[in-house]
Amino acid sequence: MTPDDPRAPARADAILAIEGEMARLVRAVRATILENALRFSPGVQPSGYSVLRHLVAHHPTTPAAIIAALGMDKSAVSRQLRILKDLGFVTGVPDPDDRRASLYAPTPLALERMERLRLEVQADYAGALDDWHSDDVEQFVRLLGEFNDRIERR
Repeated sequence: MTPDDPRAPARADAILAIEGEMARLVRAVRATILENALRFSPGVQPSGYSVLRHLVAHHPTTPAAIIAALGMDKSAVSRQLRILKDLGFVTGVPDPDDRRASLYAPTPLALERMERLRLEVQADYAGALDDWHSDDVEQFVRLLGEFNDRIERR
């Protein structure tokens, strides 16, 4: 598209509108993470819930891997792992490859609760997209994934 294209102003306006919609999405995601952390357990903070979600998907793992994946501060990850361990949701054992590090994994209780919550979240999203055609849902996922990939590559 060239600047002389009659669609250029509409495209520019739409591209600017992305920021507003992304801000709405970020607010919704933050609210959802807070709600899901509380649904998981009242003692789990949103950042701890994010750590736990990562552990469920990638265990056992080191704090360094969690930090790299989530972009969290080292002290915040350490604090959340300690809280999750005290609540009985995480175990930690020495890393056999590096005795100075530990490997963390979710407990069976955490896996059970996370699976139950995953089904609830899936039902929530299904309800929000109930009147969307399956092709539209698949296209939304594809486009959102492409958008995120491009933003991450910047």
